[in-house]
Amino acid sequence: MTTDPPLRMLNHLLQTCRTERSLLLMTSLFLLMYFVIMDILLYMNLQKTTLVDQEKTTSYSPFRPLSVKLLMTAPTNHYIISLTTEYFDEYTQFSRIFYFITPNMISATHLALGFLSGKLVTSESLRRRRLGVLIFELRLWLDVYDGVVYRSHKGLHGYRSDRTNIGFVVDTICDTTSGIALCFGVLFYLWKNQVQKQPTVSLPFTKSSENGSAPSGDGEKHYQQKYPRNHIFYKVLCYGLMLALTGMTFDKTTEAFGGIFTTKMETSLEEEQQTLALHSLTTWVVFYSWRLIEAQAMLQYILLAIFLDKIWEFICFIQYTGFASLFLVNIMSQLQIRNVRHMLEMVGPGYV
Repeated sequence: MTTDPPLRMLNHLLQTCRTERSLLLMTSLFLLMYFVIMDILLYMNLQKTTLVDQEKTTSYSPFRPLSVKLLMTAPTNHYIISLTTEYFDEYTQFSRIFYFITPNMISATHLALGFLSGKLVTSESLRRRRLGVLIFELRLWLDVYDGVVYRSHKGLHGYRSDRTNIGFVVDTICDTTSGIALCFGVLFYLWKNQVQKQPTVSLPFTKSSENGSAPSGDGEKHYQQKYPRNHIFYKVLCYGLMLALTGMTFDKTTEAFGGIFTTKMETSLEEEQQTLALHSLTTWVVFYSWRLIEAQAMLQYILLAIFLDKIWEFICFIQYTGFASLFLVNIMSQLQIRNVRHMLEMVGPGYV
């Protein structure tokens, strides 16, 4: 008895997904394709609009209304977390039905989840560490959702921060504290496991090592030494500092670009120049570079490393490459900001 071709394909797919590695690979490819398609659509929508006086929409779309912050937000936040939070609130009317639940209450909740996630990450069990990753992803979801609730209560539209509100300060403190809790979780896990250096080969019939190991009879001995705690602390500290610098420079850059591209120009010529600058390939490259290195993206990278049990490898890799990438993107951003301001004659104290 023969089976239909679709059934054979389905059986083959299920057999392929039985291994964890194959499932992770397929999921990664699917997400990569999804992000690429959505980024192409985002770029096409950006070329059709400006960031000044955008039409307000009744239903949520990841492509309208656009803002500088949204254009510079990590793809995971833009196309998964923000998308699901907006649609969840739109279809369930949670913020209106449970109007007594304030954004600060949600912030306090995701702060508690941040501490719980940090605790689970310290575990020697890979399953518990992965559970900690899932809980931190829930924390990130709630971190975006408190903004959705705030905008719903205030009747605001668009993905941007209201720095004049006390809730922005509360949310920033909760985000920072949760990030610190995750970093300490990573640090304590590495301390408990005492990361080992790469084994080295000794000369034949040398003396025993400092840890008391006897040399082998064939004349070769592999010594396994462990990194000291202060070395591990320095590595994790570098990641934490990079995360903090990324967050601070991201906020300043979005504010600077927002002041350029959301300001109403006085003449039609200035409006045309402003639109050309926004639609230029250079501006898009700067925006997209931030999407890859901003703080939320960096958090997603380390969460993926924890999930794949590659924490130490990621910490070592990001120690210098992260700072170099951040420095390069900031230089690109400042040059573009300077060039566009000069083109639009945005000079003086009001534009600093």
